[in-house]
Amino acid sequence: MAKFTATPGLEEALARMIAPHVQRIAHQVELEAKRLAPPMKRWVTMGDDKVRHTHVAAQGQEVPGNLRFEVNSMDWDRKHRGVGDKTYMTEPRDESSRAVANLKNCRCMAHSERDGISKLINTGQPVVTGKRVTVTVSVTGPRIVEAEVGTVYPGNLVADGAFFMARAAAIVAVRR
Repeated sequence: MAKFTATPGLEEALARMIAPHVQRIAHQVELEAKRLAPPMKRWVTMGDDKVRHTHVAAQGQEVPGNLRFEVNSMDWDRKHRGVGDKTYMTEPRDESSRAVANLKNCRCMAHSERDGISKLINTGQPVVTGKRVTVTVSVTGPRIVEAEVGTVYPGNLVADGAFFMARAAAIVAVRR
C-alpha cells in the first residue's frame, strides 16, 4: 500500500487556486438572494392639511415588504381597541392592525421599490486563511434581519420571514 504525504504548503496553495471558484459560487448565492429578496415599501401621505397627525409622522417610513409599518396610534384606538402606542400596519387602511380611528378616511398609499433590499446584497472578496477559503454574501440595511427571519409585533401580529438569504444558499447548494 502506498502512502501519500503532501508537500508542505500544498493545501494552502490549493486554497488559493480554488478561491475564484468559491467566489463564483458565492456570487450565484448573491444573484438568487437578489431575486428572492422582498421589496422595500414606503408610507406616502397626500401631503395636505387633511392628513391626520399620526400619518404625517409616518410619512416616508420605509420597511421591507414583508414587515409592518409602525404608526403612532390614535387616542380612540388606544382607549377602545386596545392597541398600544403604535399601530402596526402592512399598508395604509390595514384592518388586521385592529385600529379603526387610524384607518377611517385614510388616503395614504404604500409605494413599493422592487430592488430596495436586493441592491444592498453584495459578495465580498475571497479570504484565504491557511487551507480555508471564505467568501461572504451580505446585506446591510434597516430591519433586514427581521425581513429574513420574521417577527411578532405586539398583539400577536406576525410578519413571516422571507428567508431570502437562506433560500438562496439552499438553491445554489442543490445545484452543486
